[in-house]
Amino acid sequence: MTNLHFNYKDVFRAGRLGFSAKKMWIVFLGFLAGYIGYDILSYLAYIAAGIEIGEIWQIFRLMPMFPVDALWPWFSWVIWIIGALWWVCVSLLVGVAVSKITYEQLKGDEFYEIKDALKFAMKTGKSAILAPFVLILFILSLVVMGLILALITHWIPYFGTIFFAVMSIPAFAVCLFILYLVLVTLVALLIGPSIVGATGNDTFDTLFESFSVINDQPWRFITYQVLLQGVLIAGVVILAFFSAKAIFLGRAIIGIVVPADKLDNILMNAAYYVKLVIPPFYPEAWQGWFRGFIDGIGMPNLLYPLEYMPAINWAGAISSFILGIVYYFIVMFVSSLACSIYWAGNTVIFTVLVKKKDEKNLLEIKEEPLEEKPEEPESAEKTEEKKAKRGRKKEDEKEEEKAEPKEGA
Repeated sequence: MTNLHFNYKDVFRAGRLGFSAKKMWIVFLGFLAGYIGYDILSYLAYIAAGIEIGEIWQIFRLMPMFPVDALWPWFSWVIWIIGALWWVCVSLLVGVAVSKITYEQLKGDEFYEIKDALKFAMKTGKSAILAPFVLILFILSLVVMGLILALITHWIPYFGTIFFAVMSIPAFAVCLFILYLVLVTLVALLIGPSIVGATGNDTFDTLFESFSVINDQPWRFITYQVLLQGVLIAGVVILAFFSAKAIFLGRAIIGIVVPADKLDNILMNAAYYVKLVIPPFYPEAWQGWFRGFIDGIGMPNLLYPLEYMPAINWAGAISSFILGIVYYFIVMFVSSLACSIYWAGNTVIFTVLVKKKDEKNLLEIKEEPLEEKPEEPESAEKTEEKKAKRGRKKEDEKEEEKAEPKEGA
């Protein structure tokens, strides 16, 4: 069992715990499943809104990240929201699996298998999905009540205005409560999978722990999350830097034999298929930092891909397309470290917070195996009945054997 400090120092373990082949592989598979589903549905949403495929391709390439026009028809929004929910659900299940592996690792089991983690996530992961979903439904119900109050105020003359004034104080309290529920929903999304991964809780217990974290340990939770983001960014920056240098190294080695014009044609056309788009609602400082980092590692084509060059031949065109997919895999590989660090770190954070608020060490809790109920001994009457049935069966068989020769004669 890992000896934790049960303070902020444990958060810095997230980098080492997240840099794990098993956890990164689970995250990579989750990215792939979420990406395929979201990509198909988001393209369908754009097409249903009347946007040409060529225009979508020019803006996003293979990954439409966000709607570019709020004036979409309702059915386009429905399709896009379904795709986004698919990606969120897959991500939460992945978080449960990674958290389960991390929890078992902290308990001392370094060989907990991927298949066991995936089975656990498929069995108990619904709690991580339903917990924030229940809160969102409750928030929507409160909003609907506010809309009913607005309709009464607008449609019923005189009385409606007076009723609004009377209900203003309860309405103010409800609005404050809605903001509180929004915070708890964010907590359930941020740490819910780690709660389920460490405890196997159902939906109600996951909600209870989410409320408990924000009520009992709000400042520790916020501080630990800030520290975790620092560890996450440092890990991703280092891996992205070395991944870019590995690409340049491979290009240099292959360039010893392959002519430069042929190699550049294949690689530049491969880069044409990849494009990372920064959402415009991100703060300008974040956008500037991300652009500077991409330029710093020598991969500006990820943000501003070059125009497609005439391929040398059909084989070169196919090779460029395959390499473009490989580039996406490399991006997902780097991103998988970020998610692995995040979920591993939140498992540690939840373990520390439980120790602080409940004075309970989750790592000392032993899982109770399912006990099989012993078979009840048969009564003497049932035993005698079975013996009698066996005796009658043997007598019948003997009579059949005696009757066979007579029939033959």
